Amino acid sequence: MVQRVHPARDAGFVLPLSITGALVLLLSSLSLQSLVLHTRQVQAAERTRLQAEDRLASGAQRLAADFQGRLACLQAVPLAEWRLQALREPCPAGLDPDGLQRLWIDGQPLQLAAWTPEPDGGGVLQLQLPDGGMARRYWLGTVGVKELG
Repeated sequence: MVQRVHPARDAGFVLPLSITGALVLLLSSLSLQSLVLHTRQVQAAERTRLQAEDRLASGAQRLAADFQGRLACLQAVPLAEWRLQALREPCPAGLDPDGLQRLWIDGQPLQLAAWTPEPDGGGVLQLQLPDGGMARRYWLGTVGVKELG
């Protein structure tokens, strides 16, 4: 008769141990993968927000430059009165105030929501992304553009 090297009570312990180890590795890798995917999603949302803020700031810079040039006749006039002021003498012929309320920065539209001039020559500008998107207010003065929020 042949004697067993391992007693019968120890038989079959390797398979459950290897399955348990494989499951632990699988769950660990899935957890890491979901963490990486979530991090990428958060980074993409942050990048989109920063790009939108940059477009709004660029739009404010462009309007500040235009107020020093071709839109100088509208700088002292609130946005609601631009249509009437554009027809008056100091404004260049063909100036379209409705067209001025929509800016294009990097191929993306921005909407001029408000312009409130101040007596000292500056004013508060509000720009907004289309369809009620992100909006920012800026102070346009003699020293440049400052974000108000």
